[in-house]
Amino acid sequence: MNTIRDLPTRWAGELAIVGGLLWIAYAILAMLQPLGSGAAFTNDLGQTLVPNPNAFRLSGAACGGALTLLGLAVVGAAARYELPTSEPKPFGVSVPSRFGVPMGWVGALAGVATAASALLLLVLPTAAMQLFGAVLVALSAMLVAIEANGSDHAYPIATPLFLVGALGMLSLVAQALLPLTTWMLPVYAALVMAVYGLAWVRFGNLLSTHRQPDKGG
Repeated sequence: MNTIRDLPTRWAGELAIVGGLLWIAYAILAMLQPLGSGAAFTNDLGQTLVPNPNAFRLSGAACGGALTLLGLAVVGAAARYELPTSEPKPFGVSVPSRFGVPMGWVGALAGVATAASALLLLVLPTAAMQLFGAVLVALSAMLVAIEANGSDHAYPIATPLFLVGALGMLSLVAQALLPLTTWMLPVYAALVMAVYGLAWVRFGNLLSTHRQPDKGG
């Protein structure tokens, strides 16, 4: 169990970078649809159909992979900076991170479920797990950032991580606009999603270059 927990801690920066790049790829796929439309529709019999299975699988796999890696990146960042701290704090300040870390784990699992459902062409489970995972990953980042802001050694990641989580919430709104056909609106929505991915890449670079805090200091 310790080994499983140590892996995200050691590779938190790399997980955030690769996850961010995968999210950018997902945004591009959602906007350009190079393999054709991956959106599902309902026929006259009430059946949910996917007109282009390959596009649906590729888009879902990219999104699911991104959510998995980003959820693990949040968990790894919290563990690297020993959040929540064991020191007693007034008013339950450590509560946010105690919720944030489990949310990161569940968000990562939701990413796995998203990719698996997409590969099996299960439309409704894919959409549900994608939304569930995206909400949890963004919210977990914000909650862990709140805990980091109250820490003497984790404060350098507090503001960047909170901004990443806030962009994630904005990205959720952008995803809802992608299916619309209004002129240029899907382009702007995909751009917001890509900025969210880029923010994760920058945060991962921060984790990779910033040394782990000295426990004795």
